[in-house]
Amino acid sequence: MIYKLDKTDYEKIKPLLKNEQQNDLTLHAIINGNNRGTVYVDNPEHPRTAMIDVTGTISMFVGDHANEDFFRLLPDFIDNQLKMDTLESCGGTYFLAVASDKAWELAIEKAISHREYEIDFEWYHTFIADRFHTLKNSFRPLPVGYAVRRMDKATIENDPEEILSEVLSEFWHSTDDFLAKGLGYCVVKGNRIISACLSCCVNGQDHEISVETYNDEDMNKGFATLACAAYLEHCLANGITPHWSALETNKESLRLGGKLGFEFAYKRKTFEFEF
Repeated sequence: MIYKLDKTDYEKIKPLLKNEQQNDLTLHAIINGNNRGTVYVDNPEHPRTAMIDVTGTISMFVGDHANEDFFRLLPDFIDNQLKMDTLESCGGTYFLAVASDKAWELAIEKAISHREYEIDFEWYHTFIADRFHTLKNSFRPLPVGYAVRRMDKATIENDPEEILSEVLSEFWHSTDDFLAKGLGYCVVKGNRIISACLSCCVNGQDHEISVETYNDEDMNKGFATLACAAYLEHCLANGITPHWSALETNKESLRLGGKLGFEFAYKRKTFEFEF
């Protein structure tokens, strides 16, 4: 059986983290309870293998990649229990998993071999502050009537379309949790949210970035760039390390990251299909 681990027991999977996983921002953000996610294990008392499902985002695996007791059950578990949990937790209808190395690639491929799936690569980036300072001089200024604003309680509560509340609920247990641990800046016109850059995953001083412009008519006008620039300035002033990742096929996100001073560091293979 594959068990849903109680949140108070997430620390039990820390010994399963190997190599680069020991410093993985997303894994630690879930294990430490900062961001929304669920941990599934082969044994709730002494886990050998675990799947960490980051709510509405991605699934990650740690531990013994050759654990037959876990992987024998995994296909049925994904098709049924995980499908139901994903729909209930965030309305999601897709399975997306990332492999930390070649051994995990083979293990995941075997577990989903009965499915038709798409392969991609998640690109991870490092922030180069000097490059950001040089590039930001070329950013177009905000048009008249627009402003960049820190995401505080008033900004979130006065958002007439409740966009920010909805977005934060995807990553955070509550708005108060975000305000206490996260960071965000948005471009506004009055109280209407045009674009926002915010922390979607936090572990200590390491923050993963999520950015979006919410209406088609506002896209490609530099709003996301300026929201991100304000966010990054805050990071630099407060000793926060920003992180940027995006799928290889998400060319817009990769371009924006490069425009902001992020440089490619490494990539990991991903697998995706609709439940």
